[in-house]
Amino acid sequence: MGKKLSIIKYGFVAAIVLGAAGVGGHFAAMHYQQTMAVVQQKKDAQLAEQKAKRLEREAREKEREAKRHPNKKSAVGDADAMDDAETLEQEMVQKNLDYGRVLLSYEPPTDDGIYLVPYIIKGQDGPTLYVSVRHLGQTPQNFPGVDVMPDEDTTYHIRPEAQQVTVTEREGGGFTEQFDELVGGETLKALRMIGRTDGGGVKIIFPREGGSNDDRLLTAVECQQVDHMLKLYQYLQEKKQKGEWEAPATDTATKEETGLPFEGEFTSL
Repeated sequence: MGKKLSIIKYGFVAAIVLGAAGVGGHFAAMHYQQTMAVVQQKKDAQLAEQKAKRLEREAREKEREAKRHPNKKSAVGDADAMDDAETLEQEMVQKNLDYGRVLLSYEPPTDDGIYLVPYIIKGQDGPTLYVSVRHLGQTPQNFPGVDVMPDEDTTYHIRPEAQQVTVTEREGGGFTEQFDELVGGETLKALRMIGRTDGGGVKIIFPREGGSNDDRLLTAVECQQVDHMLKLYQYLQEKKQKGEWEAPATDTATKEETGLPFEGEFTSL
């Protein structure tokens, strides 16, 4: 009888303990769900704020363009646009290539990191827009290309497709991994978004598991240079379409004699 009462007593205590644990677990689960809901609300609010800021920046850019050129849909073809284009060209590095071509670019990066370097080649038949995608570092990293994130909702993947990644040694130590390609598709979308961004804030990412120390935000200067390169290319392209293209003076110098502004050969040429 005593043994039976002991079993009943322990069973009763166990039931109380399990019941308490069940109630505690229920409240713990409710607290967790409420906490996660608050976290998600904050995240949604941050994403909404970032999107609003991006749209505001785009609106300001359109407004500036409208004020600069109020009487026409395009910002090219008039005297102001010509002056702007000539000013942009003067700010850029110009190099003579073979076959009477001229390369327009900004000064190339020299610090370790990942970069998008757009450039224009003015040929006898018209302009061509390229971008050089680069990783500068102390050791080669099997460079896969980059991801560009103008905001948390958008990612552009820029990868070497037809072009091979070249690896060259840098003066003073280290290596440059790069591939060059014609601008179009996903790459053109990424560059346009970068160009519309005031003050930087666009993420450029070395896509590999675990992240990379090279992941960073593009600077305001980088974004501005992309914007200027796109605008100059638009101006030159429209001159070609109007039959007003002026081909560069034919230069008989070879590639070996003139050299190139960046490390290694352009894989797209």
